[in-house]
Amino acid sequence: FDDQALLLANHQKMKVSADHLLSLINDVLQMSKLEDGNTVLTHEVISLVDLTRDIVTIVIDRSTERGLIWDYEKGKSNIPYPYIYGSPVHLRQIFLNIYGNCIKYNRPGGRITTIVDTLEEHDNICTYRWTISDTGLRRQRQMCIRDSFEPFAQEKNDARSVYQGTGLGMSIVKSLVDKMGGTIEVSSQVGVGSTFVITIPFEIAPAPEEKAAPAPAAAVSY
Repeated sequence: FDDQALLLANHQKMKVSADHLLSLINDVLQMSKLEDGNTVLTHEVISLVDLTRDIVTIVIDRSTERGLIWDYEKGKSNIPYPYIYGSPVHLRQIFLNIYGNCIKYNRPGGRITTIVDTLEEHDNICTYRWTISDTGLRRQRQMCIRDSFEPFAQEKNDARSVYQGTGLGMSIVKSLVDKMGGTIEVSSQVGVGSTFVITIPFEIAPAPEEKAAPAPAAAVSY
């Protein structure tokens, strides 16, 4: 108890373990809601720029700790309508699960690449496509693409003990994307990596009006 450094180290381990346990419980509860049809998507104005910034803020430290290169190809991304209607919590959950998968099953010094495309726009609906790729594990055993969206599926037989997950992440992603009227496809090659292609249609939202600066107070003469 007198070893302050040891106490702080153990406290950090307990916090990591508690956060991990909470994430496992949330996965199980989310999957249960989806299976029961109790997940309700909200209809809110979303700034794709702000949403992307939030997601990057959450995952960038984890990717850096793994020695991964984060490559969000802004020059190749096309976002003509930055404001859309959608369910921000669930949209964020989709991408956090996918990026979490890319981080878990990536090799040290690997890369995560993201490209955003616009496929079509009609009747005030814009369809966006995200292509997210990782460089994979050099010796990973390729998993059946069909099985990757099954509940409790894992990349390897011992993945649950090695990667500390429920195997629900991609199943949750698939269910949420389906609920949003979109599609998700994944391709994987041993030693090369995986590519996730997420396509979702959104109702275009008007840009929020900027609040006018308050007028300067009129000079008062006494």
